[in-house]
Amino acid sequence: MPGARLIWHVRRKMNETRIVRHLDALLDGLIDRKEIHSAVLSVVSEDGAFRWAGARGAMSPDGTPMLPATPWFIASITKLIIATTVMRMVEDGELALEDRLVDRLAASVTDRLHVLDGEDRTDLITVEHLLSHTSGLADFIEDYPATRRDVGADRRSLVEILMEDGDREWSLKDTARWVRERLAPHFAPQPLSARRVRIRYSDTNYQLLVGIMEARRDAPFFQILGDLILDPLGLENTWLPGHPRGGDPEPDVAALYAGDEVVRFPSFLASIADMNSTCEDLGRFFRAVVGGRLFRDPVTWQRMQGRWRQFSLPLDRAALRQPSWPVEYGLGVMRFRLPRFLTPFRPVPQVVGHTGSTGTWLFHAPAPGLFLTGAVNQITAGALPFRVVPRVLRAVADG
Repeated sequence: MPGARLIWHVRRKMNETRIVRHLDALLDGLIDRKEIHSAVLSVVSEDGAFRWAGARGAMSPDGTPMLPATPWFIASITKLIIATTVMRMVEDGELALEDRLVDRLAASVTDRLHVLDGEDRTDLITVEHLLSHTSGLADFIEDYPATRRDVGADRRSLVEILMEDGDREWSLKDTARWVRERLAPHFAPQPLSARRVRIRYSDTNYQLLVGIMEARRDAPFFQILGDLILDPLGLENTWLPGHPRGGDPEPDVAALYAGDEVVRFPSFLASIADMNSTCEDLGRFFRAVVGGRLFRDPVTWQRMQGRWRQFSLPLDRAALRQPSWPVEYGLGVMRFRLPRFLTPFRPVPQVVGHTGSTGTWLFHAPAPGLFLTGAVNQITAGALPFRVVPRVLRAVADG
């Protein structure tokens, strides 16, 4: 039936043209937002039959255009990559989810790291607590100092100090000392088999996971990452700051803004293991995870999604910049589902993946079979992905 195949092909192309028009309009709307200087967005179907990527704005203050292939700082999407690396080591028997923090890291890091109501509970924290944000540990970047006389008069969070005082190098021992001396846990490490479990987003958890992997392999994280993730997938445009793939020079990355001001923290970002990448590389990574090609056992990906726990509504100013209701968390992966009462006439498919505080996202939408990636490179845009992603899904559906 050559004629029938031709008609089907023409209809599919017409549909794709409408989808591209909708996505272009959405991207135009993004760059028109106040304080958004660059934006990139990609949509790829599971079977690869539909691929679209677009970019707007300038990647740097000198006006260099932002392109779909321009690398950008992925922020906490890195947590999904860290969790995937941990789970690869779990598969190989190098780590176990039940491993205790105090057995995997030196006492100089773990000593009295989690003291609540005068009781030291650090020895209760496991790798699974860290992966699932159920440790109760304070976030060394976003949380504010505890109200105690012995922490001094400076009540700023670390992110505020960086913004106001400038860049600095940072180590895992710095993180431990900051958490131990200036911050207070939010709750006790949770009983993970309980029906109701509290969670609180904390960058501290993932700094500790990186330290655990480095201690286990006696190797730097960039090398572990290369061995387990980047080399097997051929991700040549994904790297830790200071460790570009293929050696120097390090590629230029889209400028990061705070409002209308460019912010540069090269030493700090190189210290905390957050990464740079592109839409293409991130999509390839996540398709390998979801498709079961990266893990030795495809069940591992299901294990990461085996127990979803919901963040609460933000009750303090630090939590306003962190994921909250209705976002859920598994082991290094988010699930975002808009409640039906918020979309009674046009339900939005659920997505799984991760976002970052600089307005970055990497999601898989299982129902329509799409992978969604994007960034706006603005540190005040942490909540933006949860508004943009439903609009992307609707743009595709309306095509």
